[in-house]
This record gives sequence, structure tokens and C-alpha cells, in this order.
Amino acid sequence: MSKKEKIIRSAIHLFCSLGFQNTSTTKITKEAGVGTGTLFLYFKSKDELVNSIYKEIKREMMVFHQVFADNSLSFQDQLNAFWVDVVNWGVKNPDKFKFLMQFKNSPYISQITVQELQEEHRFVEMVMNRAIQEKIIIDQPFEFLITVFTSQFSAIIQYLTTQDLGSHDELIRASFDVLWNGIKNN
Repeated sequence: MSKKEKIIRSAIHLFCSLGFQNTSTTKITKEAGVGTGTLFLYFKSKDELVNSIYKEIKREMMVFHQVFADNSLSFQDQLNAFWVDVVNWGVKNPDKFKFLMQFKNSPYISQITVQELQEEHRFVEMVMNRAIQEKIIIDQPFEFLITVFTSQFSAIIQYLTTQDLGSHDELIRASFDVLWNGIKNN
């Protein structure tokens, strides 16, 4: 693992456990096992580090959006595949998911970062709007629907990561059914 990767991994862990204010760059580099100045070779500031991590994780998750390009699937099947992938990713990467939830509405995420990521999410917004126009799902603003998804993702991932349940498949299916029943157009 490179020094930069060690810094990022340590930063995610510390930001999630201690919060932004209580995580100094010294704590990050100490946990990463690198010299204090090493962090600043890769990131100009702690704010830049947070924004970089946030973008990296969001882009890692954007791979799951590709299912929406599969026109052989119904919108419900696309959304279900996306749901299963994101929930499984969150269970396998609880610190990354917690980091996203902690910083998604944070003042530490710059407007530039928000704008960059919004551009990359336009495709999902178009797919959702098409599902609304085709009366597959309820007619609500995109931001509202994303908030509903995010809160339900957070709830099921938090539940699954705090329970020793063995297989999660049935609960993931049930959680998708709860989501789908709440947004489908009757």
C-alpha cells in the first residue's frame, strides 16, 4: 500500500471515529505510519484531504450507476440491482459509507466538489425523471427521491453492520421492497 493510500485509509477511520474537528493531520499521519509532512505532499490541507476522499468514494460508488444503462432491464430491476450493489458495498466498506453519510451535507465539502459530483450524477437524474414521466414511480423532485434512497441505504447498512446475521440477502431484498413500495406509482 502506498503512503497516500495509508493516509487516506487512516483519515477515513479517524474522521469517522473522531469527527473532523478532533482529527488533526498529525493524528492521521501517526496512524498511517508516515511522517507528518508526507500528508502535505499529496494534499494542501485537511479540507483538501476531506474533499479528495469524498470525491474518491462517490466515484467508487458511481460504478453501480452503470446498471441504469442496461435497457434490457425494467426500471424496477435496474433499481433493485443498484440497491443490492450499494448495500453490499456499504456492508463491506462501513467506514467509507459512514464517511459519506457524515460529510454529505458538511460545510467541509466545497462547492466545487459538490458541482463536480452533481455533473456526474446527471445521468441518474435523467433515468429517474424518465421513470417519473413513464409513471413508473411517483412524481416527486429528484432531490427528494435521493434523500429517501440515502436514508434507507443508511438505515439498512447500519442495521446489517451492527448485527451478526450471517447472510444478508433476505433483508436486502426486504429493504428494497420497502423502498419500492414507497416510490412506485400505483
